[in-house]
Amino acid sequence: MQKKILMVGYGAMGSALVTVWKKQFKLTIIDPGHPDCLSSIDNIGANYHPDVIVLAVKPQILPTIIKDYIIRFDDPETRWVSIIAGIPLSFFRQYLTKHQNLIRVMPNLPVRFQKGMNALISDKGRPAIAEELFSCTGEIIWLDNESEMDAVTAIAGSGPAYFYLMTEELAKAAIQLGLSAEVANLLARQTAIGAGAMLEHLADSPISLRQQVTSPNGTTAAALSVLMSINSMNLGELLQKATKAAKDRSIELGRGE
Repeated sequence: MQKKILMVGYGAMGSALVTVWKKQFKLTIIDPGHPDCLSSIDNIGANYHPDVIVLAVKPQILPTIIKDYIIRFDDPETRWVSIIAGIPLSFFRQYLTKHQNLIRVMPNLPVRFQKGMNALISDKGRPAIAEELFSCTGEIIWLDNESEMDAVTAIAGSGPAYFYLMTEELAKAAIQLGLSAEVANLLARQTAIGAGAMLEHLADSPISLRQQVTSPNGTTAAALSVLMSINSMNLGELLQKATKAAKDRSIELGRGE
């Protein structure tokens, strides 16, 4: 029998997960801002009992809705999953009973194509249902310490945007070199796709792959010499600064800021 999943929130991440889950699970989705979803918890039948409730709303909305769901679905067998950035397990423990199980997950948008990275943590073991839900969307990793989740958010949660920015800027650079926008965008996108495929299918480290492309005194070496020294801050230092900013913001969200 298909497991029943109640998804609360249908934004970018929620809809990405639904793309995969709808093939394997029986989904009910609540999002008042989406015409194809139920508008509120009041639209759910009295006899509906989900196996899993996935909370996928914005952090600012959660405090205004959580009590309604806790009261309506108080079955200790129901598993609760939060994919809300920055909200710690301790927040939910104010509402859930000691018997109710919550799994906090940080997925990223490539889950839509089953290429996601999902970090999971729970204060009650490692429930099999969590692995069933997220292993079908990509890689999963269980964390031992919740404090690691902010760093995971900065790398995997926000990480796709860094690569998109690189692709965007590479296309702009191609135009500056005299190529048409059509050719520039194709070159940048396909180069990113190809580089990702190399990382996926080869066991070589990123350092090794970079070295394979970089001939001594060649064109790649000339470009990397610039990237590794940008206004006295090299690319590695710039990424460290950027990901720390993302981590710090995740911590702030956890404090309700």
